[in-house]
Amino acid sequence: MKYILAIIVGLVLCSQAVAWQGYNLDTGTVILVDTVGRSDIITGNVAYFDYDTGLEKMGYLNMYEQNIGLLVDLDSGELIRVKMEARK
Repeated sequence: MKYILAIIVGLVLCSQAVAWQGYNLDTGTVILVDTVGRSDIITGNVAYFDYDTGLEKMGYLNMYEQNIGLLVDLDSGELIRVKMEARK
């Protein structure tokens, strides 16, 4: 019974996660962003997958109008201009 309850809770929590897909405005490469448990994507820490390098990285995202924003790579300090859209 405990296992069934744990599976149900896990599925509910996973279903609330929102992934965002966008692209690097400078290179045109696709970027996938996980908002780390939040459904909004206005500003804050995010995990993202960079198809340029093939690595998952941590960054700080600051979105502006028309779904365009800046993503700062927390390891390298690189600024990436992005355009994002929600995908569920």
